Amino acid sequence: MEYTTGILIILILYLLMMLGIGIWSAKASNQGSSDYFLGGNRVGPWVMSMSEKASESSGFMTAGLPGEAYSTGMSAAWNAVSSVFSIFNWVFFAKPLRRLSKLLKSLTIVDYLSTRYQDHTNVMRVVSIIMMTVFQTVYICAQFVAFGVLFEVVLDMNFSTGVIVGGIVTTLYTVVGGFFAVTITDFIQGVLMAAAFIVLPIVGIMNIGGFNEMGRSITDTMGSDFLQPFFGNPTLTFAGVIAIVSYLFIGIGFNGAPHVLVRYMALRTTRDVKKIALIGIIWMMIAYYGAVFIGLAGLTLFPGIDNPEEIFPTMAIELLPWWLGGIIIAAALSALMSSIDSMLLITSSSLAEDLWNKIFYKGRLSQKKTILVSQISTVVIGAIGVVIAINPFDSVFWLAVFAWAGLATCFGPPVILALYWKGVTKWGAISGMIVGPVVTILWYFWPPIDIYEGGPAFIAALATIVIVSLLTKSPDDEEFQEMWSTYNEKNAVGTPSFLESEHEYVRNMSADDLRMKSDKHIVRDLLERKITTASPFTRVSGKASLG
Repeated sequence: MEYTTGILIILILYLLMMLGIGIWSAKASNQGSSDYFLGGNRVGPWVMSMSEKASESSGFMTAGLPGEAYSTGMSAAWNAVSSVFSIFNWVFFAKPLRRLSKLLKSLTIVDYLSTRYQDHTNVMRVVSIIMMTVFQTVYICAQFVAFGVLFEVVLDMNFSTGVIVGGIVTTLYTVVGGFFAVTITDFIQGVLMAAAFIVLPIVGIMNIGGFNEMGRSITDTMGSDFLQPFFGNPTLTFAGVIAIVSYLFIGIGFNGAPHVLVRYMALRTTRDVKKIALIGIIWMMIAYYGAVFIGLAGLTLFPGIDNPEEIFPTMAIELLPWWLGGIIIAAALSALMSSIDSMLLITSSSLAEDLWNKIFYKGRLSQKKTILVSQISTVVIGAIGVVIAINPFDSVFWLAVFAWAGLATCFGPPVILALYWKGVTKWGAISGMIVGPVVTILWYFWPPIDIYEGGPAFIAALATIVIVSLLTKSPDDEEFQEMWSTYNEKNAVGTPSFLESEHEYVRNMSADDLRMKSDKHIVRDLLERKITTASPFTRVSGKASLG
């Protein structure tokens, strides 16, 4: 009883801290739509990277993946191959998406697509909003389900109570604080999660007696095939290839998840990309393999659990002192809250900005009222998610990956093609945005081949966009041509020319920031601003100031 009370106190303090951050962020977030939806492009690389990784992870990392490893063995580690797409995104898509969205003055992914494809009919906005609302709500439900499981296992509370408490707290700080609250809380949550994925598997394996003892124990109880690297086989088979491809296909979700893409749009400057990607790689390796070893250690220590997705909290409360167990359970809550808040904000901002402001009010709704609509939408979506989650229809793992596929196949292909192909058309993009989710749903319920639905659906959407675009007329008016020319404009050193937002960032850099810049960056700045002489180590006054 004392143990449970101690953990409960820690969790209450943690939840109050999240609410406090939301209230503290309110002043900065409510200055305008850009501040509320994108943080005013003022979020630094550490916070941005940890926020992105925490929001991607969700209950999949603390409930789904450990449960998968508990049930299927070492082959669950192949989930990590999907992380390749996250790094791929930062290398190839983050910079151009940030650049193009700034040129188009877009605050949401839906607005970015509609403006880029010059959809004056609003068909694309409507399709985007419907798809985003449906699949994001399903994903949010998966996190609320994990909330209920966590409270049920750790605090012996009713499942529905856990769902409701998690829904209220997360919805409240998202409503109040906007993007700033989401990213700052995600940063804290990302740090907690990394600590949990280091501490819990180490403690579990130490309690077993080491890696070798864990391997022998699992082999004795589950058979040697359970630890074979290729899905129960010592060598790679055709079935193994299909399984690995399925795990790889899960990674395409990084290309189309709106709550991931919006972080590229919210970049302070494209110079942050390398640092963000490096931080992300390290975090993901810790998280993925930590989650797998939690599942394997848990199988050895606590065999026969009815619900394998309960192994993370079970190990925390059984193996750790109450204060450390409380922190680790808070990390599990972090995984859920970091995804819920991002998805709530993305969905509600699209309803407010793209549906209410752009469609109903033709862009004339004030920023204050747009934010209010977004806040109301956040509450409504959160409430719907809670109601559905109280009676879930699938596990956290499969709810999450299904919704992940729907989002990826709807938004990924049109977002990517918009960056690199001038000839892609509005009707091509709209067709692909419909075909992708439809194939996802059909493949999920009636799969012709046992492979993750996201892959075939993504390919079908991509092919549809290309074919329809070749058969329809691409934009060729003067406004579009000027936009495309500016987007592809290069400077004297062959890199994309600076936008005004980047000039502003350079002007606001301190002398210490300048010392950290490479010679290449300094030369690029000088060429862009047409300065012939300047010292990177001192503040320069006047129009040509880099400080």
